[in-house]
Amino acid sequence: MTSYLPKNHYNVRFNTKHGSTTLFWRVFENGVEHLVEHIQISVRLYDECSVEDGITKYNIACDGFMSIVDGTAYIVDTN
Repeated sequence: MTSYLPKNHYNVRFNTKHGSTTLFWRVFENGVEHLVEHIQISVRLYDECSVEDGITKYNIACDGFMSIVDGTAYIVDTN
């Protein structure tokens, strides 16, 4: 019997407060933030708004599964 995990939800946006770091991207996985240098997304994308500290933020959104390897977040369709 094969069981499938439900896909995770992602919001992705540029990290405007990266300062002198190379953590250019904010990736929110089910609401949990991950800071990464690069992203590679291989799933359907759509736009979505979220609210953070009372401010509306505009995101690229998708659903899938993420792994982070050497500072790059990979979001794919299957786990």
